[in-house]
Amino acid sequence: LGVECVELDLSQTKLSLSLITQLKQDLIDHRFILFRNQTLSGQLQVDISNALGAVQSTFYKHPASPHPDIFRVSNDPSQGCQNVGRSGWHIDGTFQPRLFQYQTMYFPSVATRGREYLFHTPQGPLRWVGVGEDDYYNRL
Repeated sequence: LGVECVELDLSQTKLSLSLITQLKQDLIDHRFILFRNQTLSGQLQVDISNALGAVQSTFYKHPASPHPDIFRVSNDPSQGCQNVGRSGWHIDGTFQPRLFQYQTMYFPSVATRGREYLFHTPQGPLRWVGVGEDDYYNRL
């Protein structure tokens, strides 16, 4: 799962049709693209997201968010929303009639100790269910 894109500074790159087409194909092929060491403005993150598809802003607007279409999450309540998800893990967009086609996330900093980050497609957790249980989950 996933691929790392190196030597591409999104803040210095034109969002051309060929770039967006390649990103979409890479997402189909790899499900996840990691861009390390990026400095993205809120507007640029929204521009990239809109280039992939229409942005759906269905969440609380935190005052520290760099753009109204960005859902800001933080351990510090003055910096972002807390208690996001269900019991510590969640699949984004499950409250929607249809899951998101694409999703962008920007992490200006992450915990370096005591936390693990695991990214999966919505189908990923189904691989963990027992034999015979998959029929039940496939009907949901």
